[in-house]
Amino acid sequence: MIDKTIPYVKFQMERSTSQVLPDRQLPEGYQFSFYTPGDERDWQAIETSAGEFDHLSEAETYFQKNFSPYPDELTKRMTFVTDPSGKKIATCTAWWAKEGGP
Repeated sequence: MIDKTIPYVKFQMERSTSQVLPDRQLPEGYQFSFYTPGDERDWQAIETSAGEFDHLSEAETYFQKNFSPYPDELTKRMTFVTDPSGKKIATCTAWWAKEGGP
């Protein structure tokens, strides 16, 4: 859950492409998956449950405005964690800063 009493601070993370990424494993039964068409509902539910949005409709509007115009990029930039039952339970998206976007 997002603690909205903490002030928002914009930041950007960068990594040298020459650095080797560490090998990290999820617990047994959990797996990573990339976005596929139809996953927007899962993204909206996860982000709303985490407190990023107050209502699913706000998450839907955000997704449609910021992500839907770039379906090919979504399949490379949006990931999910799926639990042993196949339910998507977490998400992370590597997206552009506004000034560096498509």
